[in-house]
Amino acid sequence: MPDTAPAPDQKAFVKDGDETTIICPACNTVKEISVRQFRHRLHMLKVKCKCGHSFRVQLEFRHHYRKAADLAGTFDLLYPAAGGAVAKIINISLSGVCFEVKGLHDLKIGQKGLLVFKLDNRKETVLSKRVLIRSVNGNRIGSEFVEDRAFDKDLGFYLRV
Repeated sequence: MPDTAPAPDQKAFVKDGDETTIICPACNTVKEISVRQFRHRLHMLKVKCKCGHSFRVQLEFRHHYRKAADLAGTFDLLYPAAGGAVAKIINISLSGVCFEVKGLHDLKIGQKGLLVFKLDNRKETVLSKRVLIRSVNGNRIGSEFVEDRAFDKDLGFYLRV
């Protein structure tokens, strides 16, 4: 049975210290709340404001902003695994990317690979990133960068615009 959960009315980004700001869409009341108790289990909350309005809030615990993308690239598994695919970058952050592959694949969580793709910036910067597969949902692959460099200047600038 497909997941038919309603979309959130807003996203709330969680700051250091597990605090977030929620704004009522009806009366614009602003409230800072602790969401520590939801970190490892519930990320969608139903909130009722003191004005009586109820709304849904999705908690976003990510450390880095994730930018939607539509970038072409390639993905190759690293030794001891073998194989590769054409990749389409769906979204990107300073710490990782989500990409799609076409057709059948045997990619698994924990495998490492090399993702090469071109940014759609003026310089058409080509990035080559070692990644660790963190999630596999059909043909959609979530991955984390496993670089020694903590910051990539070109990627950082790309994410700002």
